[in-house]
Amino acid sequence: MAYCPKCGVEVEHGVKKCPLCDFPIPDLDEADEQENSKYPQAINTYSEDHLGKKNLAFFSIGIIALSMVAIIGVVYMVYPWNHVLLKYIVLSIISVFVIVFFAMNYLKPNYNFWGAYITVVITCYCIYRIGETQNGWFLNYALPIATLVYVGISLFRFVYHHTRHKSKFVFIPTNLIIFIIIMAIGLDGIISLNTQGWLHLTWSLIVAASGSCIIVILQTIYHRIPEKTRKIIEKKMHL
Repeated sequence: MAYCPKCGVEVEHGVKKCPLCDFPIPDLDEADEQENSKYPQAINTYSEDHLGKKNLAFFSIGIIALSMVAIIGVVYMVYPWNHVLLKYIVLSIISVFVIVFFAMNYLKPNYNFWGAYITVVITCYCIYRIGETQNGWFLNYALPIATLVYVGISLFRFVYHHTRHKSKFVFIPTNLIIFIIIMAIGLDGIISLNTQGWLHLTWSLIVAASGSCIIVILQTIYHRIPEKTRKIIEKKMHL
């Protein structure tokens, strides 16, 4: 006979609740069966193990970066050699460390991507200020190109998020080609605006035309081939 763990009243075998206080009675037979089972329930510890390895790697990288900054500081104090170059080196170490932090996905994907973009922009601005140049390359080239890359990758991620359940044989190459076209037109436009003072697209139009033709060919092949052949291709290429 079993007993209620709350009020102590004797209950019959298999009763789920105490007839006196309605307290749930644990199923001891089921617990013993799971404990003595030849095939115990599997516990997935991959997330914890992966997080532990990631933390260890990030901690090691942080120690290396901090040590390099400390060594550079000591070298500068003992032997003040080319302080501008040392500033560049320290800035590069810190920037790489911050980008590694975002690359390890400690935050949400959008926050990591946004943080990496801001880090690149701040790094370029610091380099611009350290060099004390007057040609305005930060506003003319660095900031527009960094923003262009951010917008292009954001569009690629958005399109991929909505097409990832479709055939990777067609949609991933299509998205990559669209990304290349956007980058080519953007770079060509930025260069022409800064060199000629007006928007004059040249080589990017060739890239756009070639990429568009490839996209049309891929889409035509994908939608024209029989369903059976399409499944065979996807199975053979593990798509």
